[in-house]
Amino acid sequence: MKGLSRFEGDWPAISALLDEALGLPRDERDTWLDGLAGERAAHRDALRALLAHQAQVETDDFLETLPPLFAQDQVSRDPGASAGSGVGAYRLIAELGRGGMGTVWLAERADGLVNRRVALKLPRIVWGDSLAERMARERQILATLEHPHIARLYDAGIDAQGRPFLAMEYVDGTPIDAFCRDRALSVRERVELLLQVMAAVGHAHSRLVVHRDLKPSNILVTQDAQVKLLDFGIAKLLQGDSTSRTALTELSGRALTLDYASPEQIRGEPLGTASDVYSLGVVAYELLAGARPYRLKRGSAAELEEVIAAAEVPLASSTGSDPALRRQLRGDLDAILNHALKKSPADRYPTMEAFAQDLRRWLDGQPVEARPDGLAYRAAKFVRRHRLPVAAGSVAVLALVVGASLALWQARQAQAEAATAQAVQGFLEGVFRANTADQADPAKARDTTARELLDRGAERIDAELRNAPAARLRLLTVLASMYQDLGLNEREVELQRQRLALARELYGPSSDEAVLAMAALANALGLATQRDEAAEQLKQASALLDARRDSDSVARLQVEIGQASLNRRTNPELAISFAERALAIARRDGASSRSDLLQVLHILGDAALFNKSFERAQAAYTEAVQLCEAHPPLGAGDLSLLYEFLGHSQRALGRYAEAETSMRKGMEAEVARKANPVRIAETQTHYAILLNQSGRFRDSLAALAPAWQWSQDAPADLPQRRWVRMWQARALANYGQTEAALAVSKGDVAVVGTPHAADGMDEQVLTDRAQALTSLGWLAEARTMLERSRQLQQAAGKPPGNLYAVALRRWLVQSGQAKDARVDFQTRRAAKKLPAAPTASEPVTDQVESAWLELSAGNATVAEAQARQALAAIRDGGHADYRRDHEARATLLLGQALLQQHRAAEARPVLQEAVRLHRLIYDPASSPLLVEAQAALTQAEQAPQR
Repeated sequence: MKGLSRFEGDWPAISALLDEALGLPRDERDTWLDGLAGERAAHRDALRALLAHQAQVETDDFLETLPPLFAQDQVSRDPGASAGSGVGAYRLIAELGRGGMGTVWLAERADGLVNRRVALKLPRIVWGDSLAERMARERQILATLEHPHIARLYDAGIDAQGRPFLAMEYVDGTPIDAFCRDRALSVRERVELLLQVMAAVGHAHSRLVVHRDLKPSNILVTQDAQVKLLDFGIAKLLQGDSTSRTALTELSGRALTLDYASPEQIRGEPLGTASDVYSLGVVAYELLAGARPYRLKRGSAAELEEVIAAAEVPLASSTGSDPALRRQLRGDLDAILNHALKKSPADRYPTMEAFAQDLRRWLDGQPVEARPDGLAYRAAKFVRRHRLPVAAGSVAVLALVVGASLALWQARQAQAEAATAQAVQGFLEGVFRANTADQADPAKARDTTARELLDRGAERIDAELRNAPAARLRLLTVLASMYQDLGLNEREVELQRQRLALARELYGPSSDEAVLAMAALANALGLATQRDEAAEQLKQASALLDARRDSDSVARLQVEIGQASLNRRTNPELAISFAERALAIARRDGASSRSDLLQVLHILGDAALFNKSFERAQAAYTEAVQLCEAHPPLGAGDLSLLYEFLGHSQRALGRYAEAETSMRKGMEAEVARKANPVRIAETQTHYAILLNQSGRFRDSLAALAPAWQWSQDAPADLPQRRWVRMWQARALANYGQTEAALAVSKGDVAVVGTPHAADGMDEQVLTDRAQALTSLGWLAEARTMLERSRQLQQAAGKPPGNLYAVALRRWLVQSGQAKDARVDFQTRRAAKKLPAAPTASEPVTDQVESAWLELSAGNATVAEAQARQALAAIRDGGHADYRRDHEARATLLLGQALLQQHRAAEARPVLQEAVRLHRLIYDPASSPLLVEAQAALTQAEQAPQR
């Protein structure tokens, strides 16, 4: 290998070419070498020598024995870079891949701090500061990107040999092209994968990062069909709308993979997000058509430029050999791919989201933006969506009629659409321009709120669009929706009424536009608590659809959704029937958008949950969650709430581990998307509540800690603040830190009886405080809290609830009135037509309370039986980890019952177990329950032997 040192200064270019060569099958490399031309041909000899050396050694250790190209002080060798050796804090396990610049290893953290496997990127060659610049750039870029479909950067540094390294998320996946091929995925399934890629790239673009090397080998797919985007190593931070030139650019030239490079990338021009649109367009073409749009010649930059400028991208539908595939690609997908592969960046999709949106439209059977929006196209889409049973003869006649008038109609329609669009655009521009140009005070213009802009626009619609009714209708719809997003329901109702009147005037009182406006008005009325009028609007809309036997249109879908939503809480059984009908329409191919399907599933889950149809609720929420996760932009705002309600339904079904996972994912989803702090606090509290109700009080306090911290500075009148504080106090009391709980609830109790937000928590705060005071023996204060709670409920016309009843029985027992407490318990059960003593199939909570009341009333044998029954239910139910507090309490009651029967020898092991469980669950320093358990054990140990 002598003589290669003369290529020392050209190594970056040789390295890039070597990456290309190693990516080719061995039998294609000679042809590739012979085809090198221009400035690339100058490196042919070096490349041939390197590749020949690989053939000689015939091992996977080619780069381990890389021949010296130049001075040894410029070659970074690591003789210890083998399986089992260390690099920084990492231990190498197995080599994953290699290229001209270095290797990628599967590694694991070896210092014990984190148990995690990573993909460790190690450079092989160092040339001055350029490699450090590239590695630092990749570290800087990846640190800003947090997305479920982007491989994360965990660590970066310099190892003992002086080499930079990057510790990346290890992805056990398959390149996207191989994944699609191996699983024989359908066109729709391939599009679904592409949408995941687009979501990841779009996220990077939003952080001003261009990938610059999108290709199948950088897009891995896991076994559960989740995409992971790799290698932002050649990406550059955007400056304005292009990338900056750096020393790396000057030294190593354009780092790219030619077959996926954009025309401007080939020409060395400044790059923006449109370059990634083009590259992903090539990937999409290859995945859908089974071939690349063209393979570039391996010539000089000038020759490459000429090929890119001259080569026409063939239609994707013309490249495949399968007739069925060609039919699927023909039309919309052809148009979408061609639009992404335009030569000029200005002619492509302006953003990755626009590219993705067109693919989503294709999935939903809706018109795509890449095609002319003419009558024939819209009519074809309409027929495919509705599949009207039209007789062949009728179709022929219709074709003749449409053919004769199509051109004229299209022209008029296009003119009308253009006029409407122009009017809408001009109106909106006028509203925003007035906010800047027409203001004498620029600061006032900057401080204008969204509400003020909306009000200004709403006031100007009638005056400025008097002669453009279609534009006025469109704007009324949009502005009404914006008012809803701001929670301004009364103003939304006003605009929806105007929309309905205009729709009736323009299209007729029974038109689809009028029915859709009625459904929208009903929704606005429902949000504004005007339920009776909302129900009347939906009734009239349904009657109009019934009259024309319309059972499956978009208008029918919206009316059914409105009926289901309006009744989901007041009449959940009726709401389920409406939601099921809406779901049947939404599932039909092309009948609705994914957002409609998601809305229906959400409403169906809510109605089923309120109806205590927990299996049905779980099924609906599960499908909704899967829909959101498959299409991240769709359900970004709904995902956490869906997970939360899914957790409620799973807990009601006794699926505690699943419920905990769902609640945690809901909380993590809100934190990940940096949602409103109030909403994040809500999800953290819901998760903490589940842990609290599962007897994991220490874990509950830990989960609640961020929300508790938020509540310290939150506005005092926020109901969410009071809710967080209430659960903080409850968790502290349950854990055994009773005085700390009283300190938290003191301020919230002081609010009761003074004007404050109607948050429905007064009774809970008062009864919680009563229980805490009772446990400390402060019975007079506890009785005052109970009486205030009873009076509040009486003033509201409601009987005292279950929380009050439980707190009252605690107070009665502590006051020496245990028999009265037992009577109260049994009387309430009789009112529900339940037996006096809870059966084994009833909630464990009731069984444990019954045992406690029987023991407190002196009925030790009955208490023993109830305690044993409760323990058996806990241990046989398969959910003991989520019933530890009840298990501890029932074990203590059993030991105490045995003691009352003078069976101390039997009681001792039982009470020892009770003390052990109490120490695991409660605060060992302050829990009254632990003190009670220890006292019972001491009594058993000191009792005389019998």
